[in-house]
Amino acid sequence: MPGILEKLRILGEAAKYDLCASTASPRAHTPGSIGKAVTTGVCHSFLPDGRCISLLKVLATNSCIHDCKYCINSIRNNKDFKQTITSFEPDELAKLTMAFYLRNYIEGLFLSSGVGKSANCQAEIIHETLHLLRYKYNFDGYIHAKVLPGIGKDELFRIAELADRVSLNVELPNKSRFNETCSTKDYANDIIKVSKFLPEMSKTGHIPAGYTTQYVIGAAGETDKEILESIFKFYNEDWNFRRQYYSTCLPIDETQRNLPRSFFLREHRLYQIDWLRRIYKFSPEELLSVVNETGFIPLKVDPKVTIARENPEFFPVDVNNALYADLMRVPGIGHTSATRIIKLRNKGVAIYKNEQLKTIGVVLKRAIPFLKIGEKKQLTMVDFQKTEESD
Repeated sequence: MPGILEKLRILGEAAKYDLCASTASPRAHTPGSIGKAVTTGVCHSFLPDGRCISLLKVLATNSCIHDCKYCINSIRNNKDFKQTITSFEPDELAKLTMAFYLRNYIEGLFLSSGVGKSANCQAEIIHETLHLLRYKYNFDGYIHAKVLPGIGKDELFRIAELADRVSLNVELPNKSRFNETCSTKDYANDIIKVSKFLPEMSKTGHIPAGYTTQYVIGAAGETDKEILESIFKFYNEDWNFRRQYYSTCLPIDETQRNLPRSFFLREHRLYQIDWLRRIYKFSPEELLSVVNETGFIPLKVDPKVTIARENPEFFPVDVNNALYADLMRVPGIGHTSATRIIKLRNKGVAIYKNEQLKTIGVVLKRAIPFLKIGEKKQLTMVDFQKTEESD
């Protein structure tokens, strides 16, 4: 039976596939020195205001009854890779969390899990762990709990009462793609039905940090268009997901050839589209126009640049008179630089030189073809395309 540190190594390593941030880097401990880096279990998560917090990220168990072909913890892959199967007892994990917290290693907990005997049985273990933290150990820190597919409404509600944020991994964008990767879960009942419980619980004042989901990119034959249609559905007012994450699917082992290797650049483009929808408020129709005839986002060009090229009627934007929303449509201008431009204008400072834009954070190479700065002639679109192709 593994000891608690061995459990932490196994279950911390197994939790890396649930996205929230990077794990700590290993560092040798020098005898007589203070402190020791923990190489598994601790990750960093960034809050909306830019602050970085450390979380203990771990599975309650790596035992799972499902056969998802992309997951190393699934019953299908465990037979091939023969991992050590282990679990934390609720009080064991609660004590570990408090020990990390009191030593200032972490500021919160990210608790995920395989589906041991059943979704509801495992949910009871997760609930007991969170209940011990909140009421036995008086822990008021941040808790992110993973919702298991197929969980009952009552079990989900009990977890939502104790967690700051929950997440349910959709994994694939629709039923047909989902069925390509797993035969033991039902997309309609285990994923969509459970997802519909989340807005109701949020409205009652629970899960104040909202709820999120995650996609495995390249696990099936899904196109970017299918993924985007799912993303936009979950961001609308009826579903109101706070964030959606994207994880490139890689072969679990170099000898494993049953999974197609996706490109990290594809993942990056999906994050860019997500950002344009969630933060920049581009419409789904505009963003879907980026997709090519095969259903994929072109990898060579930033989606924001593509949209700008396809809508010449919006440009050039006069940097000294444009509204914030218009500035945000310009490639190379984000929230920070658009806000700085507005603040300078409110102080009576006009912008007439490219160097001024560069100073406040505008990416000139991308922005110049779409801006009007005084009477100065800007780089033409033809020249812009040449410089982009030369990169």
